[in-house]
Parts: sequence; C-alpha cells; structure tokens
Amino acid sequence: MLANSTGVNFPSTEPSCEVQVDLCFIIDSSGSIRDNNPRDGSFDNWQLQQDFLSKLVDVFTISPDSTRVGAVVFSEQVRLVFSLDTYTDAQSVKQAINAIPYLGHTTNTPEGLKVTREQCFNTANGDRPNVQNLAIFISDGVPFPTNRKDPAIREAEALKNTGASVVAIGVTNIIDRDLLRTISSPPQIEGQNYFLATDFTALGTIRRAVGEGTCVVVEGTGSITG
Repeated sequence: MLANSTGVNFPSTEPSCEVQVDLCFIIDSSGSIRDNNPRDGSFDNWQLQQDFLSKLVDVFTISPDSTRVGAVVFSEQVRLVFSLDTYTDAQSVKQAINAIPYLGHTTNTPEGLKVTREQCFNTANGDRPNVQNLAIFISDGVPFPTNRKDPAIREAEALKNTGASVVAIGVTNIIDRDLLRTISSPPQIEGQNYFLATDFTALGTIRRAVGEGTCVVVEGTGSITG
C-alpha cells in the first residue's frame, strides 16, 4: 500500500480500465464535510475526497478519443465546474479536481443530478452521442433539507433514463444506504454499483473496487488490467 501526503492509503497496483466513456463526477461540497474535520487539524475531509477522485482518474485513459471527464459540484449552489471537453489529459483533470473550491452550506442533491444530466452530459459541452455516459456520485450524507430526498430520487431516475450509468459512493455512517442504492444503476449491488466508506480516511481502501466496478458498469465495454 502507498500513502499520499494526507495519509490515505492507495493500492500500489493500479487497476486500469480500457473504456471509451464520458465521465462526469458529481461532487458533494456541503457543510457537513468540513464540519466533521478532526479538531486537531490532522487532515481535511474535503482534501481527502478530492485526492480520492484525483486518484480515480488514473484508472482511465484520458484523451479526446478515450475517456473524457467533467465535474459538477453541489452544496446549496450547484455548478458545472468543468465540461467534458475542457481538459484532454489526466494531469490537467487531476489538477482541476484538486483546485475545486469548497462551498459548504446545505446539500442540494437533486439539483446536482439535474445539472449533470442537462449540462455535463450535453453535446455542447463535449458529450459524445455514440459514447456511454457514466456518472460517479459521491456524498457524505443525505439531501438537506430532508424534503429534497424524493426530488433526488426523481432526478436520479431521469439521469439514468437518458442511458447514463451511475455509480454512487457514500462516505460516513450517516449516509442513507437505501437512497445511495436507489441513485445507482441496476443491478444496484454494493461493491459494483454503489460503495460505502466508513469515513473519508477510508476512501483509499475502496478505490480499487470503485475503479473496477465502474468498468463493469459501463456495459462491459472495457477490460480491467493491473
């Protein structure tokens, strides 16, 4: 196992998923993430999450003709941070992920899913009509206010109804497991379509499984090596 500067362990043998896919990250940036930072300041949950996503990029071959990557960030505000055609190599994508500013505030999960469907997976923003769409959703809790849960379920279904595959990642023990499973694509199996980490420091332990799971989810179009 290898540890990065924040102390998260990543497997030394990297999986490699050889797929052509348009990948959009849906990134929770709500207040609870840093509210639960350790008092001694030994690590930052937001940075651990971004490190995890950055390392996940290494699973794919990033190029205009292979895997393209975009990112949506959500708290109360939601925005497309960068589109599928903004960056053409892995290093640029990873730098862009790590440069995303933390927002805080509430958890507008339904709008995050909606912006992914309408803006990230949009041909005007680099989405390729003949290429599989894959969304990787990551959150540390539940939609807030709580009346956003049902709209989140509807938006997840709308996203999947476009043909996109959704892999969902839940962090911390306050995650709504049933909601996470509902957001994910069929067959909605833990360890394949949705994943759980006990806290942000545990994200590194599931990264390989997430990388391999995404390759399987994209309709078996790719192969896994490593």
